[in-house]
Amino acid sequence: MSTLAAVNRDAHIHYLHPNRLPWREAVDDEERDFLSRALVGAQGQEAKAVAYLYKELSQLAELEMHVSAVLVRVLCELQGEPAALYGEGSELYHALSCFAAEEINHANTFYRYVRELSGRDIKLTDNLFKERIGLFAKDDSPMVKLAALCATAYVGESLITVFERRIKMLDPEQRFFFTKLLHYHGLDEARHIQSDHFVFDHIIPNLSSSERMRMHELIDATEALNTELAIRSAAQIKTAFGTDYSSDNHSAAVQLKLATAFRRIVQSGDLVVKVDNGLDPETAAEIADFSGLQRVHN
Repeated sequence: MSTLAAVNRDAHIHYLHPNRLPWREAVDDEERDFLSRALVGAQGQEAKAVAYLYKELSQLAELEMHVSAVLVRVLCELQGEPAALYGEGSELYHALSCFAAEEINHANTFYRYVRELSGRDIKLTDNLFKERIGLFAKDDSPMVKLAALCATAYVGESLITVFERRIKMLDPEQRFFFTKLLHYHGLDEARHIQSDHFVFDHIIPNLSSSERMRMHELIDATEALNTELAIRSAAQIKTAFGTDYSSDNHSAAVQLKLATAFRRIVQSGDLVVKVDNGLDPETAAEIADFSGLQRVHN
């Protein structure tokens, strides 16, 4: 567990909290112009950029609330696990607790940002939360649930890591609010990814073959519901804003390609495969061109 102790040693210093952000800077014309150029890839597309961000960040907030809720459930269920694996005061408990708390702050911050930016309060009312949380309410081992949850969260974490790097590449001095938001979010996300890698390296290999099969079933079911959530939220936001934010949108096109590739990689083996270990040359070139990254994770 010493690896997890190192991961979270400075979590109280380097973290995202909405109170850290200069909210007055979130809604000016210069910010919207930057979003138009950085996301859509052209000037004069502020409305499309705002609608795109509203859909993606509000949907991400819903996913992060789900992650937090499942982590709390896993923490409670882990109390019954053998002390050799999960003892009192262990670093696993601490790491998952930090993970869960930070996800709620992310959801809070993302929803606030898109509401401030757009001047609108559109809630994703058809968010499939009951269905998504219900997948993890069955009698599976908490370790199976944790493995499946981390594997599905990892896809989105890898995606936003690429986007964070792109925005920082375009705004290296972090002049814009969105860059600052992604920077602070990335401090947490880097720890979450390291926690995921701990689960991939030390927990999943110790699952039985039947447990790993069940893990993949949970991953498939979660991804199916997440896809349905994306479809529903896209339809709601396009109707609300009266624009198809995805047409002629460079970021939306890249996001779709990378999401498809990352999902394929994660489930390309009996265990869970790390993104950087499964990149094909075409996807690696796409990432490098979009963000300057040679690897998604260090």
